[in-house]
Amino acid sequence: MGLLNWTSGQHFDHGENCSCTQCGKPTPMRSHAGEPVHKVCAEDWNDRNPGAPRYEHNGHDLGTTRYHSDHPRKKRRDGA
Repeated sequence: MGLLNWTSGQHFDHGENCSCTQCGKPTPMRSHAGEPVHKVCAEDWNDRNPGAPRYEHNGHDLGTTRYHSDHPRKKRRDGA
């Protein structure tokens, strides 16, 4: 599958660490559904589950419905 793009602040919980649903170690990271999971654990899960339902946005495959990347950002026309 490749690396997930989780640059949105919604993927980080400043309040508390919870146990990762994949490895059990504490993490402040959250999936789009709020599930506590390390980004690398989510990427490993995607790799182990290639047949899982996919999440698409405007024709882009962003990963599985469980763990997927943020929507691609529109690029500015002025190059900044």
